[in-house]
Amino acid sequence: MNSAIASTGVQWRALSGRTVRAAFREGDLVFGFLAPMIFFLCFYVPLRHSMERTGAHYAQYLLPVIIVQGMFFTGMSAADRAALDTASGVGTRLRSMPVRKWVPMAARMSANASRAAVAIAGALVIGYAFGFRFHAAGAGVLFVLVALLFGVGVVIGADVVGSASGNPEIGAQILLLPQLLLIMASTGFVPVVGFPGWIQPFVRWQPVSVCSDALRALAAGRYDSVGPALAWTIALIVVFTAVSVRMGRRYR
Repeated sequence: MNSAIASTGVQWRALSGRTVRAAFREGDLVFGFLAPMIFFLCFYVPLRHSMERTGAHYAQYLLPVIIVQGMFFTGMSAADRAALDTASGVGTRLRSMPVRKWVPMAARMSANASRAAVAIAGALVIGYAFGFRFHAAGAGVLFVLVALLFGVGVVIGADVVGSASGNPEIGAQILLLPQLLLIMASTGFVPVVGFPGWIQPFVRWQPVSVCSDALRALAAGRYDSVGPALAWTIALIVVFTAVSVRMGRRYR
């Protein structure tokens, strides 16, 4: 029993290390750190003055959606990795070896979690440079945990898409349009009242808005918006995990 657990741990570490080393070697971790900085500046510079005329501190308002966007970019990277494993036959080889069927995906998830953490770090660095602040230490810790948990939901879904497509050239591209739609039609950049009335219900309750609002509240030291964000996140994790398990049974 103990030897089996140890063997599984060795397999998980080896596969995780393989993915992390590849991400570092190919510059994906560097991009993951720098991308939030670039996108923060792209939105902060043109929108700051118009937003701050309403009394809002725009760095405080903007940073949550930049972090959420970083989770989507992590998901796109995850889709590429999963598609590459499928296309190269790595998944097939692993299924023919004495490797528990959940270990390869768990290894990809842990490696992707490190990429998500790098993205959050990059966002916080640029946010702090422009005045973003946490107003309570405990809420700040929960801020990071909620962001990572949302990232896990996105990454599991992206992993499913990449594994199903089996094509590294289109794995991430499939996610581009949904990501753009959810990010742009959200409360991440402007409040919900800035949208036409007919689309406001969608904007208010879609996952990017709900998660951005929760992170914004946590940064201010409030916990009142965490429940809906956790509900969305848990739903994403449960649904995409179920799909992943179903796919794993089909490939057995």
